[in-house]
Amino acid sequence: MASTPPYRFTYFIHLLHMAYLLVLSPLATADAGLKEVLDRAERLAPLETLIIARQGEVILERGFRGHRTTTPTNIKSASKSVISALVGIAIDKGVLEGVDQPIAALLKADLPSNPDPRLKQVTVGHLLSMQAGLGATSGRHYGAWVASRNWVRAALARPFEGEPGGPMIYSTGSSHLLSAILTRQTGQSSLQLARQWLAPLDGFAISA
Repeated sequence: MASTPPYRFTYFIHLLHMAYLLVLSPLATADAGLKEVLDRAERLAPLETLIIARQGEVILERGFRGHRTTTPTNIKSASKSVISALVGIAIDKGVLEGVDQPIAALLKADLPSNPDPRLKQVTVGHLLSMQAGLGATSGRHYGAWVASRNWVRAALARPFEGEPGGPMIYSTGSSHLLSAILTRQTGQSSLQLARQWLAPLDGFAISA
């Protein structure tokens, strides 16, 4: 089961506290409150930029240590949240049946020649929660997975390390399988879908 490094957990707690200051605290609308948020944000070394919006209006934005809020950046695993949002929209639109839909039929062309029977039990929901049971493609396995000629096939061919619906196994491959499912069901790339379905989000931009 994947674990979260202590420094990331601490960073996350800091962000939660900042969210409280921004959304719940009455100080959030006062100059003093905003200054406190900025001071705390600047002390978070991994944080590059901060944008605060309320009811669609940007009330504050700041870049730290030479970074700018207008510069595109690699959001890495935050893209998993984008894929999850697209899956939810696909279910709402009827493109996918729901979180209990098995993935084997959706990715039939890339199943291993002699698939583990448990692949038939893996659902869209298992991929969303990273409880597919398939071995991770992240961490020490990431390089080999990225170097493979077919990322979908390689992710599906990973040996099972748990049962579908069991413990969480952090794996970028799970999100990639969801992306492949969206593409095959709609005939459009995930990038195209994000630009269409998420375009109404104010100030939200997606680039290749």
